[in-house]
Amino acid sequence: MRNPYEKYIRIELLTLALAVVIGMIAIVQGYLLIMLFCVYLLAFSMFCEGFLHINTNHAVDGFKQFVKAGMLILIVTVLFFSI
Repeated sequence: MRNPYEKYIRIELLTLALAVVIGMIAIVQGYLLIMLFCVYLLAFSMFCEGFLHINTNHAVDGFKQFVKAGMLILIVTVLFFSI
């Protein structure tokens, strides 16, 4: 029997793996825009994890993940456009 939230878990793991690979490429190449995309992928992974927590009756943990991801997006966007 499959987990009903398996596709969300796969999306979370896929975005996390993509963030690691793209982050390594961005560090080697030195492209700031790719680094920004990498951080957005990490934030999306956090949103997916928060969504999983919400749906599995761990609302407080899910809300914390949403706040972390939102703050990460806000801070990185402000830093990117202030440079």
